[in-house]
Amino acid sequence: MNDLNLKVLNNVISQYPLQGTITEASPCVNGHINDTYRVSLGEASGITHELILQRINDHVFVEPEKVMHNIQEIAAHLRQKDSAYDCDIISFLDTKDGQNYAVVNDQFWRLCHYVPNSVTYELVDDASMLFSAGFAFGQFQSILADLPMENLHETIPDFHNTRKRLDAFFATVAEDPLGRAAAIEEEIAFFAEHRNLACQLINLQEQGVLPLRVTHNDTKYNNILMHEETGKPLCVIDLDTVMPGLPAHDFGDAIRFAANTAVEDEPDTSKVALNMDNYREFTRGFISACSGFLTDKEIETMALGAITITIELASRFLADHIDGDHYFKIHRPNHNLERARCQIALAQDMLAKYDQMQEIVMDSVKVNV
Repeated sequence: MNDLNLKVLNNVISQYPLQGTITEASPCVNGHINDTYRVSLGEASGITHELILQRINDHVFVEPEKVMHNIQEIAAHLRQKDSAYDCDIISFLDTKDGQNYAVVNDQFWRLCHYVPNSVTYELVDDASMLFSAGFAFGQFQSILADLPMENLHETIPDFHNTRKRLDAFFATVAEDPLGRAAAIEEEIAFFAEHRNLACQLINLQEQGVLPLRVTHNDTKYNNILMHEETGKPLCVIDLDTVMPGLPAHDFGDAIRFAANTAVEDEPDTSKVALNMDNYREFTRGFISACSGFLTDKEIETMALGAITITIELASRFLADHIDGDHYFKIHRPNHNLERARCQIALAQDMLAKYDQMQEIVMDSVKVNV
């Protein structure tokens, strides 16, 4: 951490009613979008506070005030319920001005307490922990089921409108600003082949068959803080994309991430497959927490949600590769291409296992009737 960055972080801290200065700061590098730091705040008395400080990426979230408004609405909703839950939902500290964010040098920052004994995972081998993850995200749906959607802003318009995502993908292919499309014709053909299937959920939503609900929209396993010893879920984090959406998208994105036999950017696609044990346990946990308010059609389309989101994200990774890697942070050449190929391989395995996936969803519902 250089002196300039440390000065900025201390300036942000000064916007809050806290004592002390930063004695240690280290970046957290597992996110694609925002800049996150774990900081130690030392007081003259010797007391140290562990905090998480994050800069919102205003290139992705062009109206950060709306992001933080949604998070404030969730916090207020939880206070109104005045209930204790097995898994918490993250909230942020208020500044001296009573806002849940600070603006320093035209950049938007937010601050929360570090959750002790917490850990996040990129890849999980223990299927039993997937039940806890499924329960955490299912409970998130349940807790917010009665939050009026009109109170929330759409932080990224059409975020999971798969039809528009694929339209944008093929437009990028046609433009091909860096001449990269010729080398990935096989990958482009995959999206052409499965375009109609991937658009089924958005079609059903627009037809009124699937209702909109308050959804997380970024349900990767590493967006749950887990207890490092017990493996129990402690807190759902990363609420930037909370807005009206489809529960099948939340379910599907979680499956795409947590039930993959490889990490999200595995370059060796032979290692990529849907881990059915993980899928089964996550599904059991998710359905057990939220099946009470979902419609039959919502439940029937859960497995399709996994395929849909995997195809959608693959198209976003590949579009960003074609366009020059402006959206997702890359850490090596062709990183977004590797991410896209990994997701394509996962979607192909899901398509082969779709009937099994459906059966597991319905069996999980029977258990919770």
